[in-house]
Formats: sequence, C-alpha cells, structure tokens
Amino acid sequence: MKKTILTVDIGNTNTAFGLVRRGRVVGWLSLPTQALSEAVVGRVVRKLVARSRSRKGPGPVWPVSAVYACSVVASANAKVRRGCGRALGVPVYFTGEDVAVPIKNLYSRPRQVGQDRLVGAYAALKQYGPGLIVVDFGTAITFDIVSRNGAYLGGLIVPGFKIMQEALKMKTALLPYVELSRPAELIGRDTRSSIRAGLVYGVSALCDGILARLLKTKCKGYRIVATGGDARLLRPYSRYLRRFDDTLIPKGLAFVAEKKA
Repeated sequence: MKKTILTVDIGNTNTAFGLVRRGRVVGWLSLPTQALSEAVVGRVVRKLVARSRSRKGPGPVWPVSAVYACSVVASANAKVRRGCGRALGVPVYFTGEDVAVPIKNLYSRPRQVGQDRLVGAYAALKQYGPGLIVVDFGTAITFDIVSRNGAYLGGLIVPGFKIMQEALKMKTALLPYVELSRPAELIGRDTRSSIRAGLVYGVSALCDGILARLLKTKCKGYRIVATGGDARLLRPYSRYLRRFDDTLIPKGLAFVAEKKA
C-alpha cells in the first residue's frame, strides 16, 4: 500500500497541515494558530483528506497512515493531537516528544532548539546534502547551519516581517500596519510606501549581510536554501537567496516518518 502521512507544522502565527505521499506534498491547508481547537483541527483534517480524494475520484485513494507534527507552541499540541487522532483514527507523533529528529544536534543546550528548525535542517540535509545554510522566513527569521559532516551546528534568530510590521504600528503614534508587497521604488513617497520599502529592502540587506559573513567565515562554499511564507518576496532584492523550498517542513516530517518506520 502506498502510504500517505499528514504533517502539521504549528508555528507562532500559522499552523500548516500537509498531506505527503512518497515525499511529495499532495495537499496543503493553513490557518491561524490562535484559531486552533480540537473541533477546528478535525474539520481541517477531514477537509484536506476529502479534497485530495476528490481529485482522484471517490474512495480512500490515499489512506493516511499516521500524523507527524512539529510545534513551537506547546499549548496547541494537545488540541492537534486529539483533533487529528479522532478525525483520522491513526497515531499522532510529535517531534521532540514521541520521536526525535535524526540529526546530530550540537547546540550547547540541545532542547532549546525549536523542533521546526531541526526538521527544516534535516529536510535540507536529506535533499541537498551537507554544508548548508537554511533560512526560514516565519514569525522569526532563522538561519540554521548544517555542517559538512551533516550535523546541526546552530544559527541566528532575528525578528520576522510580521513582528516588524506590528512593532511599527504598536510602538508609534502615527505609523500604520502595512501589508507586505514588493515596493514600487527604493525611496518611498508616502508613509505606506516608505514602510514597505524599509521592510523589504531592510530585511533583504539584513539577510544578505548575515549570509555574506557566514559564507566568508564559518560556512565557506555552503549552499543556501530558503523557505517560509515570505521567502520568495525577497528574491529580486537578495544576492544570495536563489534556492527556495516552500514545503521543507512537511517533507522533513515525512523523512522523520521514514526513519521511524
């Protein structure tokens, strides 16, 4: 039987549900993490599975064999575990709780590393080989280093776009929240275009500065893989972001599942 697993990536802002079959993501749904409840998770999971079946005709074409999840929001874990388990009737495994990500972790305090960071690093290692810098554009922007020996070395963490957007609105009297998009020009001609240019050009410069320093010192010759919802927005403005993998986390969870099996 061709096995399909459900993957769940619980982030600070959004939670992404994916169906992965033979290493390929065949279905995808996302919702705000704050909206999670056992009932909501059950509905989302059933909808995702039903959608995949409808594309292949009636019947259980791709039965889900298990659920694999990673999380940075511990308070959401029980809701996802119960919601997925009851909706699908299959085992639910959380990395860091039920199963380990099989990558050597050289963090001085290994348990401090976010499970999403380890899953992303492991997925990149499996697909692209050792000697990597993985840049994940989520609520925070993380830079994770996989050594030439295939070990997770650690990385850097900086505020992501959403944190910057919200900080400008909350910490100033006159600046609005501005939705992300490509700036029309470098020099903004009004408040919104100035913020938009500052965000996009500023974050791209920050990323390129960090990557240039890593490539010059600790990571000479390393390849760069970018992932996360805002990654591709920066492509025209970055010297280094050229390889993108939007489904790195679900594929990483699928690799974890294969290793466990």
